[in-house]
Amino acid sequence: MAETQLYLIRHGQTDWNVRAMLQGRTDIPLNDTGRQQAMEARQRLAGVHFDAVYSSPLQRAMDTASLVTGWPKERISPDRRLIEIAFGPYEGKDPHALGPGFAAFFTDPPAYRPPEGAESLESALERTGDFLAFAAKNHPGQTLLVAGHGAALHAMLTAALGNPLDQFWAVNLDNCRVAVLTRDEAARGGWRLTASDGTGAGAYLKKYLG
Repeated sequence: MAETQLYLIRHGQTDWNVRAMLQGRTDIPLNDTGRQQAMEARQRLAGVHFDAVYSSPLQRAMDTASLVTGWPKERISPDRRLIEIAFGPYEGKDPHALGPGFAAFFTDPPAYRPPEGAESLESALERTGDFLAFAAKNHPGQTLLVAGHGAALHAMLTAALGNPLDQFWAVNLDNCRVAVLTRDEAARGGWRLTASDGTGAGAYLKKYLG
């Protein structure tokens, strides 16, 4: 049987990304650079056949999935398990102004405590882990594109690889960068990371707190 593979892609750039503002579940669209990034990703993935495409329901992820695959959005399956982590009252804010309590989100994930109305990292790991189980059960031997967001996709990677929370940002996917998970029941989290063009740990810290 063919391997089950998930191509995880972070959405293209938005104006809030440029300004290093926390987006969370605020529905910010792609900017022109983001759309161009998605078209460049389409070229890089031109040789990959996708059996199904799933996306966060937020427009920046749905539009990225559509541009990357050429599929109309009606053919793409929106899934709320892929939505970005909610930052509650911090959305639209500059992380530099939020103090050391929020800085832990990037510098010490196990110590992060979300404000009221925001989502915990543990909750994000649970729901993205549920999506991983769903994909393994419902798409054996298939290749999926999964379009999402910085924090939510890193939660999925953490769950898939069975990593501790202090390795939450280890892969570090920038806009329209891709990580490939291959199903491996013998692996610690049930998946192997078989490809990634992420920049490695540290880039998020530099961008949002540097």
